[in-house]
Amino acid sequence: ASLLEKVYLTTTKSFGYCCGVEWSAKGWNYEIVSSNDNLTVLGREIIGTGNLQLVTKEKPVFELGELVKFRFHGDGPPIRIVQGIQLINDCWFYSIEWMSPAIPEKGDEVFTSADSIARVSDYDLERVRL
Repeated sequence: ASLLEKVYLTTTKSFGYCCGVEWSAKGWNYEIVSSNDNLTVLGREIIGTGNLQLVTKEKPVFELGELVKFRFHGDGPPIRIVQGIQLINDCWFYSIEWMSPAIPEKGDEVFTSADSIARVSDYDLERVRL
């Protein structure tokens, strides 16, 4: 499903519009607005209709998978990947890793980025020119 596309939710047997998509360990999660409620569902729980919402909203500045420079990267590398896009209160937000995965000195467990995803605005990101 595309952003702003009308979709059919198989679990609730209702229609809604896709207002966000984000990568997770289970696969692609879609944020769907249906009857003024926001639902987060897996891709297998929706069927796209091909119809886009007829409301003039600005398109997202960045695309899924695009390399971006995170302005507030601290000590970590500034280059990040856009892993999700969500429309929240008529503003686009982008999911990026807040911090990179790391291996501790003991080496007994690996820190993963599952809990280190940040949602930031386009102000916080810059396009990477290759």
